[in-house]
This record gives sequence, structure tokens and C-alpha cells, in this order.
Amino acid sequence: MKGLSIPVALLIMLILFLAILIPAFIIFNQLNAYSAQGNIQGSIYQNQQEYQNEQVFKGDPNIYYNASPSQPSLVFTYNSIPTPFNLSKIYYFDGTQWVPVQTESITIDGYIKYPLPTQVAGYPIIIVTSLGNVYFLNPNTSVVTVTISQGQGKIPIYISAYVKNGSKLIPVSILVTLQSSSGGQIISGLTPQIFTVTPGSYLLDDVNGSIIYLSSYGLTAKFLNWSLIGYGSLTYPDKLDTQFDVYGPLVITAVYNASLEKFKVTIMPNNLPLGENITSQYNGETLVLSAVNKTIPVTIDNKVYYINSSGLTLTLTYGYHIIEFPSYYNITFNYTLKQGSANSNKILFNVSYGQINCYEFTGLSSSTSKISVISGNTIFVNGSGTVYGNYQQYQTYYLVIVKNDFILPPGCTLDSNTSPVLGDIAGEQLQINGVYTWGPIKNFVPQEFYVKAGTTYEVTYDYLHPAPYGKYVVSGTCYVSLLSYPWFITIYSSTYYYGQTYYLEGNTQPGISFTANSPLIIINGEEWLYGGTQSPNQWGGGF
Repeated sequence: MKGLSIPVALLIMLILFLAILIPAFIIFNQLNAYSAQGNIQGSIYQNQQEYQNEQVFKGDPNIYYNASPSQPSLVFTYNSIPTPFNLSKIYYFDGTQWVPVQTESITIDGYIKYPLPTQVAGYPIIIVTSLGNVYFLNPNTSVVTVTISQGQGKIPIYISAYVKNGSKLIPVSILVTLQSSSGGQIISGLTPQIFTVTPGSYLLDDVNGSIIYLSSYGLTAKFLNWSLIGYGSLTYPDKLDTQFDVYGPLVITAVYNASLEKFKVTIMPNNLPLGENITSQYNGETLVLSAVNKTIPVTIDNKVYYINSSGLTLTLTYGYHIIEFPSYYNITFNYTLKQGSANSNKILFNVSYGQINCYEFTGLSSSTSKISVISGNTIFVNGSGTVYGNYQQYQTYYLVIVKNDFILPPGCTLDSNTSPVLGDIAGEQLQINGVYTWGPIKNFVPQEFYVKAGTTYEVTYDYLHPAPYGKYVVSGTCYVSLLSYPWFITIYSSTYYYGQTYYLEGNTQPGISFTANSPLIIINGEEWLYGGTQSPNQWGGGF
């Protein structure tokens, strides 16, 4: 009996070993099968997500957010045979947080105009599908233009920013940086921005700071909080530099609150005589400069205003504002010299638009410490007051008017002519300083231009002028052309308001010089002395 006990014991041990090993083998094989099955299912799910993104991006369906105030809706259209599109959730951003407006799953399988609650109108919305894809839409845009698509194994994070201005939301671009909590590369971008990341924990920073300025709206806004919707969580929603965890598509929104406190601010040009009369004494007479310009264009928060010398009062919100005066500005004056006092009716010398003063902008200043000048064109408003745009004059120009005066010799009469020959006829010109040519180029239209004040000029040549080929009957004799000869030059100015005349003895006349200390009127007198009887080049002698 003792000899049999050993084989029996071995047999029992073998039975027990098989009883344990076989079930364990079956269980472990089942676990591997379940794991493989899970991997396959996960791969299929991801492929379905990517396929849905591809189809939406192609416009199947095309999803349009109609943000009509009375009847907001989502419009679904297809470019090919419709395939079912399952929506699980819809959210809208109310200025502070993402609010659900639809949490029951619906299936879209063709054209449909899906109504949304009226409180949604004008606000961004998010669509979440049953496959976990997230689509972000601004008012009156299509998913095709803003779809969040992800790379292989990556999760999309859509980061946006809005300023809450009363009941309105204003999208803004702010600079944000993103970095894994464990360190590594820092990536950045301007909102709205899409980052694709792997699941994990990340650091998010609003680089712009707690206060931003919206120049297009003239608003200053302060950071309020971060708002999150999707598959993740925020650690510090009230801090500019926050941290979040992500395990699926996510939308993070930076929320700013616009300051609505308002003040009365007057913007006024300084040292610019807009629309004013400037009176001064000139050689015992009275000079009156009447400004033609009444206003100056000033850009305030990207809007142009035309401001007179009394200024413009606006209601500006607390915070930063941009006021842009022109860097240079010219004011044109009518130039009038009166005998005696400014009330005198006797005008000695008058030239419309006779003087131009050039002014240069020197900067902004404020009447109160409640309004600070931050930089060349930026102010910070924390109370009512006046902002001055300061100028200084740096140059003056005077108008020069040049006319011709053609006459016939005494005793001669003009019986007929094919071209004008008397008065302010174009063509006769003066050479000035050996370089410039002054004189009208169109009949009966004086030449006009401006010269720098204080510049001295000299007449160096007076050109002879032939009349155009034609038919001219002078004192009964027919000529094919006429030839002039210099006669006189008269210069009118505020000093010589009765005129200073130089009689000429040829084409050159040294010693005729003048300085532009006021507007100038120059008359070049010419006399027709010769007539061509056969051709313009064969003169028949003097008249």
C-alpha cells in the first residue's frame, strides 16, 4: 500500500495542476482578445471621426449658422448623397460661459433648417457630434471655414477671445502661448487659433496682459476669465496664465469685459488759425490774412472728424484712445492790404489764396491729470477734460501770378485775326535766375504757383514771341504772322501795390530783381512790331 501512495499522489497533483493551468490559459487568451478587440474598436472610432471631419470639410453636410436676431438657425445642406449626421450637443457663448441649448441627440439626413433659441442670435456657437467632433461657428459663418480637424492621434484645441461690451460680443485677436506642463517647446499664435496636442496637462498664457485696447471701437477691456467647453478641465480660470487638462476636443475662450464708464473729452487744435482773421501792421498799413481752411481732419479711434478751432467734444469711455492729428498741415489765406485801419474800405493790394503757412505737429497735451498722454498719439482717459493737438509754423509760401499783356503800336488797329493777339496771350515767357521759365501757357489764363518766402529772383531773359501762322489784318495790311518785342515788366506786391515798372530795351535787361516778401503779380508787356507778309520767317518790316 505504501508503494502505491506515491503514484497516486503524483496523479492527484497532475489533476490539480491541469485544473488551474487550463482555466488560466483560457482567461489570459480572452483578455488578449478583448484588448485587441478594444484597439480595433478604438481605431475604427478614430477613423470614423476623421472621416466625418473630411466630409464636413468637403461640405457634406455644409453647416451654416444663420444668426438672424428673430429666427437664428443651423442650415444643413449636402453636395452629394446625404449620410446621417448625429448631433449630441449645441452650446452658445453668452459672454461669460458656454451655455447648452440642445442636449438631446438629433440625426440630420438631408436638407434641414434647424431652429435655435432667439437668445443665441449674435453669439458664437459650438456643435458636438456623437463621434466627439467639435465644430465652432461665429455668427453667419459656415463650418467649412472654421472646422476643427485633427491629425493622427492628436486632439484639437480651439482658443478664441471675446470682449463683452454690454450685450454685445466683439471677437479679438490676442497672443497666447501653449506648453506642456512637463516642459518642452512653447508654441504661440493669435486667436482664433487651433492647436493639436496629445492628451495631457498644458500651460496656457495670455501674453497681451490684463488690459487690452480695441482701437476700432475706442474701447478698453480688462481680462475677466477663461471659459472652457469640451473634454477637459481648467485649473485657474481667473488667471491670465492658467493650466488645463485635455482628453478630447476642447474650446477655450478668453473673456474680457469692456469698461463702459464715459467722460466728456474735447479735442482741439492749438496754434492753428482755422477760419480766423489775422491782423498786423505792414509799413503803416493794415494787413489782413483771412484763413480759407475752416477745419482740420483728425482721426479718433479710427474714425475721421473735421474739427474747427473751437474743438470737438466727444463722449469717450474709460481707458486708451488714439487721437491722430496730421503730421503736417497747411493753411491758405486770402491776402489783403488795407489803407489805414482794418475797418478801412480802401484796399491797396488783394490776392485771393495769396499766402500759405505750413505747420508741423509737435504732440498732444492735456488740460487735466485725468487724461494722460501715453505716447505720440495715445491717451488714457480717466476723467473729463481737453486734449490739444499742438502745432508750430515752420514755413511760409507766397502766390506768384504771371500774366502777359500784348498790345499794338500806337496808331495801329487790328482789323481781323485768326488767333488772339491782344491781352494775356500764352507763349511769351520770362527766364528767371537763368533756370526757371515763368509765363502763361494758355490764352487768358495767368500762370499761378507758390514760392518760398524770402527768396530773391532775377529776370535774365525775355523771349520774343511770334503769333501762330494765320491771317492778321493790321491797319489794312494782311500778315501771315506777327512778331513781338519786349516792352515792360511790372511787379505788384505789398510794398509796391501801385506797381514797380521796368521798361525794356531788348531781350536782356540786367538789374530787374525782386524778393518774395508777399504775393507777387508780374505783368510782362509785349508790343507787336513786325509782320510777316509771305511766311512766318520772312518779316515784311515794322508796322
